[in-house]
Amino acid sequence: MQSGLFRISALLIVFLIAILFNAGTAINQPKDSLRKDSLRKDSLRKDSLRKDSLRDTTKINPVQIDTSKILNQIDTSRTLIKVDSITTAVKENTLTNTKLFIYIFITLGGLGLFYFIFVQTLFKTFHKARSTRQSLMLSWDLFFIVSIVWVFIVWGIAAGMWSSGAFMTVLIFLFIISLILSLIAVKSK
Repeated sequence: MQSGLFRISALLIVFLIAILFNAGTAINQPKDSLRKDSLRKDSLRKDSLRKDSLRDTTKINPVQIDTSKILNQIDTSRTLIKVDSITTAVKENTLTNTKLFIYIFITLGGLGLFYFIFVQTLFKTFHKARSTRQSLMLSWDLFFIVSIVWVFIVWGIAAGMWSSGAFMTVLIFLFIISLILSLIAVKSK
């Protein structure tokens, strides 16, 4: 019984190997035919290129260009001037490290002053008539609005960044947000 099963399994394995071998050669056949087709196309291209190169090129072109009339003029009015960056004067609108430090110092000083005025002092004033939450929101919102205006004055006008589209877009966006926050603060209880 075991020898019968062994023979059947051996025949089945041989049969499967034969099928796989035939399938493998069937798969390889189209590749060979594709190679033959590509070789034919390549030979046809080479033949057409040979025919193009054998065409008569001795015909005279009726449109002739007289190159003796073309003058190559060199523009000598433009001269290249090398400028030494150490000896040149700094333009008025350039932002130097000193100016940058001064603008940052003025901005932070103003924000500190506004914090003391609006958050510390006005909170006590608002807290007498309003709730703690509303008075905190109003004081911080007023600080935010005045800070945006201060940043615009220092960086936009003094530093000359008011012509920058990105700077103005950010400031307008922050100002709109601060107005919305002020409406929320006024309406809250």
